[in-house]
Amino acid sequence: MTSPKATVLRETPYWNLRLTGLEAILLGLAFTGIFSLHLQAVLQSPFAIPLTALLAGVCYLSPVTGFLFIASSQYLPFPEEASLNPSQIGFLVWLPTILFRYSRVQLTGLWRLWPVLPCLIWLWLMTGEKIYLPENNYFKALCYAMIACQLANEARGEYLKCLFGLCLGATLIMCAYWADGLGLRVELSDWGNSREGIARMGGPRADAVMVWPALLIGLAGLIGLQLVLGLQRSAQSSPSWLTWMTVILFAASLPVLVSTMTQGAILAFGLLSIAILAAFLKILQHGGFTRKLVRGSAVLGITMALFLSICHVFDFFSMRTKTKAMEDYYRQEAVETGVLTTRNDVWVYSIKTILKYPIFGVVNAGEPEDIPPEYSDNPEGYVSHNVFFDFGRTSGIVGMALVALFFFLPAAKMLASQRWMFYLPFLFTHLAMFIFWMSLSFVHYKTFWAFWMLASMAPALRANAKTTLKPNRLHTARTELLVEHSGN
Repeated sequence: MTSPKATVLRETPYWNLRLTGLEAILLGLAFTGIFSLHLQAVLQSPFAIPLTALLAGVCYLSPVTGFLFIASSQYLPFPEEASLNPSQIGFLVWLPTILFRYSRVQLTGLWRLWPVLPCLIWLWLMTGEKIYLPENNYFKALCYAMIACQLANEARGEYLKCLFGLCLGATLIMCAYWADGLGLRVELSDWGNSREGIARMGGPRADAVMVWPALLIGLAGLIGLQLVLGLQRSAQSSPSWLTWMTVILFAASLPVLVSTMTQGAILAFGLLSIAILAAFLKILQHGGFTRKLVRGSAVLGITMALFLSICHVFDFFSMRTKTKAMEDYYRQEAVETGVLTTRNDVWVYSIKTILKYPIFGVVNAGEPEDIPPEYSDNPEGYVSHNVFFDFGRTSGIVGMALVALFFFLPAAKMLASQRWMFYLPFLFTHLAMFIFWMSLSFVHYKTFWAFWMLASMAPALRANAKTTLKPNRLHTARTELLVEHSGN
């Protein structure tokens, strides 16, 4: 006879990734809506904006699809003459939808956003940016953190399922690429300098620079889910549909990553792969994985190696041609500008600015900033292609430290816990976000703000927890985690 305690452990919401009938239907509708909006026939019709509003409303009926919409709203195309973009539409649709669905607004845990307040207040004091106005981008990002808080509360502890929705929504940025590959009418962006005569491919709204971070974030979380559900002490194994979905999305994303013709995409993918492999080996060393996962990982690794080899040899999806072009481009740029190529100048100039105005930043100093020559005529201004450097330039080292505190706090709490292995999906996603912030200046990326809120609410941690991965501590760690989550 099963003990009541064992039943509670198995039924703990945190581990539940079984989809209900409603969630499965909503996921199907969400994918159909997202895919349809990428097609020119739909995008150029009078139905584009109503369909976007309907998509948002349908997605907010469930936390898993709510998080999916947040991630997809960053790249969903919309007509040029439209007065609202998908993110704005999503915010307007959110409140009436959740009042209809739940008859309440549940924001328990919103106080966890406190770490961002010192950062934004300091930025306001140093630059005069009016972060409290509704039209300000930081205000809009905080609104999406609030939406994420509400969705996480309605998920009733099913945080892994929420993260799955967010990561799946991010990977669907590849819809445009594959729709075009199927011969459907899709307008792919080729904005940006071509590499060795090959255009950098994006989507109808997302250019190449926006594509690879979304794919990296999505894949990081999905692979993390596979690993955490493959732990011997996990309360549930990975559902077969999720395993196959992860494999298919992983394989489908590789040609898209290469087609962005972005060195950062390849480097970021490599760094993330190394981190995942290191975590896998560390846990494997202590016998933390099931034999099924180890065998599956070996088969998958061999299969993917064969897949990449075949694509390279036969130049499927032009992967060999594009990879060779990126290699030639990098070698030429490295000789002319340095090993960091396009980042060399902007990072060097940014560091010079930070050292020259270390306390209050260059904006408060009221003096012209020394910037790279290529930015002298840039109508969008000079950015560091690094969020931390941008905060350092505009608000000094204090501002840079405060934004780092905000950014790293959820991951630091997870890593400080003896149960850190149970948060692998969040940690890998956070690492992908870090690579993103180190490479680009999209501080208002709403997918990050929603993820940060979810990652802050997910762990049930104790202040005196110690990091450990000894076999005799695994059972204790799992029991404490499950019991704490079962009480949420």
